[in-house]
Amino acid sequence: MTEQLAGIADEIVGKLAQAMEERSIDALLATSPENVAWTSGAAPPSQKTVRSRLAGAIVPRSGESELVAIALEGPVVRTQSRLDAVRLYEEFVEDPVLVFADSLTSRGLDDAVLGVEETHLSYADYARLAAALPHAQLVGADELFEELRMVKTPSEIEAIRDIGGAAERIAGEVCERFGAGSTEREIANFVAERYAEAGGDGLTMLVVGSGPRSAAVNAPPTGRVLERGDILRLDVIGTKGHYYSDVARTAVVGEPSAEQRRVYDLLLGVHERCLATLRPGALTSDVYAIYRAAMDEAGLPPYHFVGHGLGVTLHEGPFVNALTSIPLEEGMVLCIEPLTLLEGRFGMQIEDEVLITASGYEPFSTCGDMPVMAA
Repeated sequence: MTEQLAGIADEIVGKLAQAMEERSIDALLATSPENVAWTSGAAPPSQKTVRSRLAGAIVPRSGESELVAIALEGPVVRTQSRLDAVRLYEEFVEDPVLVFADSLTSRGLDDAVLGVEETHLSYADYARLAAALPHAQLVGADELFEELRMVKTPSEIEAIRDIGGAAERIAGEVCERFGAGSTEREIANFVAERYAEAGGDGLTMLVVGSGPRSAAVNAPPTGRVLERGDILRLDVIGTKGHYYSDVARTAVVGEPSAEQRRVYDLLLGVHERCLATLRPGALTSDVYAIYRAAMDEAGLPPYHFVGHGLGVTLHEGPFVNALTSIPLEEGMVLCIEPLTLLEGRFGMQIEDEVLITASGYEPFSTCGDMPVMAA
């Protein structure tokens, strides 16, 4: 285990233990892919695609923690897990829910207060777990996991800063190396290669949209050839050590038109004003209001949020929108991303990652004037 991974393990298990003490919970059972990865450091590759291949991270308030996963993923999860033990079960032979219950029982937790993810376990899985632990008290822990993940530990912050910086560098290289005559797919291949060289696990959703396709929110790369006057919207989304990068840039092929310049400069100004408000105690709804007011005044279509938390999932709390008024806290990592999408014409987006600090914010990436690609 690397020093950074060991640091994350100690910090997260410490946070979980403190939270359990405060809430009188004896043990936590994480079962969703994101919370298994956050809690244990392991991400069984098929967990997301084969629903029956449940995994569970068991963390008691005191005592040995354990990752439970399908046996065929053993070679992967044994090298990834930060927990004290790994228990593997045989597919079709053993019921993973009953294996969870047996592991809890072996730790003397069969009559414990057990925090579980009620929104992830199916009704049938939850019922079997409850039946296998008739003397335990099962309580919902979904909001607890979400709350704990909002504020990052020091080692988590460094992990996100690392891959976010790589994403920004790669986006800059794209704008310098490509231009008219290049295809979206050529750009995507270049990004994937550079991302792997930076140590990334892989790109989970790369947006490469040019011309009218730049107005599609999650435009995947195609064989479309970039032409003079095109807008290129690039969003580099992937993971390293299960932590996400999410940096977006908008460029133009050749000199921008007056309208393109006007829209980009407007978004850049909104971006800077939103960033200037970031500090502990600032409300997410107030940050969104800055963006929404500027879009309405300019007659441009707004998006339903202007930012979100970033961590072991791409979009996590706090969300920066009109519907939530969450006070920002030191240690939160956010993406601030004003965008506007003019269907059939072009879309523009500026997205940077930032850390909320005691006195304001620290950027992990920094945008500037609209990049101009070779015509």
